[in-house]
Amino acid sequence: MQIGDIKINKITRLAPMASISNIPFRLIALECGSGMITSEEIDSAALVSGNVRTNYDIAGYLPEEKPIALQLLGATDKTLVPAAMILEDRGADIIDINMGCPMRKITKTGRGAAMMKDIIKTSKILRSIRSAIKIPLTIKIRGGWDDQTLNAPDFARMAESEGVDAITVHPRSRTQKFTGYAPWDVIGKVVDSVNIPVTGNGDVLSMNDAKKMKDQTGCHSVMIGRAAIGNPWIFSEDFEKLSSNDKYDYKNKIIRKHMILIREYFRDSAALLQTKKHLCWYAGSNRMVRPFRKKLFNAKSISEAEDIFEKFWANTIKNDRNINYEKIPLTIN
Repeated sequence: MQIGDIKINKITRLAPMASISNIPFRLIALECGSGMITSEEIDSAALVSGNVRTNYDIAGYLPEEKPIALQLLGATDKTLVPAAMILEDRGADIIDINMGCPMRKITKTGRGAAMMKDIIKTSKILRSIRSAIKIPLTIKIRGGWDDQTLNAPDFARMAESEGVDAITVHPRSRTQKFTGYAPWDVIGKVVDSVNIPVTGNGDVLSMNDAKKMKDQTGCHSVMIGRAAIGNPWIFSEDFEKLSSNDKYDYKNKIIRKHMILIREYFRDSAALLQTKKHLCWYAGSNRMVRPFRKKLFNAKSISEAEDIFEKFWANTIKNDRNINYEKIPLTIN
């Protein structure tokens, strides 16, 4: 897949997720095989106004993350255009506009999926952004605002006519949010409607699912979001081929590196919260998770949280009859 002069040589890539697709998690996704990464959504108004957290934490990235798409959230060209120009000046490789977030706190202000309600208004916004920046411009959309207005194909044609270089489609409508079945056929309809690259998204739980989506819809790449949380090795095309021992060894290496990155990037209470959240997700959903979670979220320090996880991890391995316990490294310190 190619977006402008940016080549993406892998099938899958990490989706933008608020408060999750931060620098440490993006680096882990790349380590596991994500073809490219997109930042978590950046509020365009906050960026333009100089909000410190938005400018340096949410919109920040490291050189080793490039090429990177930085995703903007907004509802008017008054904030989206200058925000896109700021990010281009800072070295963004792609500007992506969020037109798919279904959360009410976002859509009630006209942002996210609400931008799909008025194609004419949104076309003018895209035209303004396109004329202001030179780097590739992409959008992430949904199947439509609701099940009565599944206008993704029409919306995609409009976006292409306004100079958008690629589109990501989550086929559920805004009213569906993340419930029910994701109708992949909507992705296929978008693919058939435009001549620019299309990325599919939704209900991809494994590399095999990603390959099925690509085959069934004709999309050029697949974006994975929620299924990658606590499971970043989903981006590895070789992970499922590993032995049980090697899988646990690989997981332990990734978890250990993630914890180091969290400590390096975040500070104090933010680092502790990130550590707890991700260790909880890495624990999965086996029968021992509930008491583990209670202990984990009562931890007062990162080292205490990691120690609690290490003991849980050791017990998990001991209870897996396919694992040679003696060969698996346990420590994440």
